[in-house]
Amino acid sequence: MKILAIESSCDEFSISIMQDGNVLSNVISSQIKEHSEFGGVVPELASRLHVDNFHWVLTKSLYDSKVSLEEIDYISYTSNPGLIGSLIIGKLVAQTLAMFLNKPLMEMNHIQGHIYGANIEEKFEYPVLALVVSGGHTQIQWLEKPLDFKIIGSTQDDAVGECYDKVARVLGLKYPGGPKIDELSKKGDSSKYKLPISKNDNTYDFSFSGLKTASLNLINKLNQNKETLNIEDFCASFQKTAIETLMLKFEKAVNEYKPKTITVVGGVSANSSVRENIFKIGEKYKINKIIVPNMEYCTDNAAMIAELTNEYLKLK
Repeated sequence: MKILAIESSCDEFSISIMQDGNVLSNVISSQIKEHSEFGGVVPELASRLHVDNFHWVLTKSLYDSKVSLEEIDYISYTSNPGLIGSLIIGKLVAQTLAMFLNKPLMEMNHIQGHIYGANIEEKFEYPVLALVVSGGHTQIQWLEKPLDFKIIGSTQDDAVGECYDKVARVLGLKYPGGPKIDELSKKGDSSKYKLPISKNDNTYDFSFSGLKTASLNLINKLNQNKETLNIEDFCASFQKTAIETLMLKFEKAVNEYKPKTITVVGGVSANSSVRENIFKIGEKYKINKIIVPNMEYCTDNAAMIAELTNEYLKLK
């Protein structure tokens, strides 16, 4: 069984071809260079670049997989959530291919795709507790069995990746700011600047607007007083607080739900401190499986959509 999957929810256009659960190709067209001069993703530009790039992404994915279009059995694509214009381009490409090939067309959820991106190289042992961390989403999801998604915690305002990017912009760091803050934090003193942990309560929900506001206020105050901001110390202090905010809630969920597998997924799962802390929690609670996806499957990519599609087909 061969699946052709399309992911186009934001500023990447990606096509993956999977055969019987094995990724044969996973081609990603990134737009970071085009959006960096604006300090973030411009939705209209993202859509236009998807139109420009989808043909070579499709051609290369077929070439890399050594599969012809006629051999494809199923077409799937990300239908939600995401930038509406970007999603429409992916949908149109998928619909056109499905109509041309007369093959079944399947709609997939972007967040569910991220979770199953962790299932590509190492398989889940259920139940699973997943920490979803990206530019647009911060959630804790509980899967008692395959495809049984339950959101038990979510951000009430900013996503953690969004918080990183907004603070990085004020620091003068180019988009995307998350990786740059992560890199600078390794050289800094995390105790130098005091920042608040928001929504430290008994729920599994998150809040990052307080951390964002406190960070911006601190930077502005230092600038007004003409005091020097040590950017490495600030990044270390900011990252420590952001990660503690995530891990407090996730560890609480691990302790109460007692999963057999824990995983962290989404673009921010590439962060070195996030990855390190997930392993610490897993070892502390003697979790059977601690799965951190390969870097290729952390950011938006079509292989995760192909894996999700494969799971739904197995269930059928």
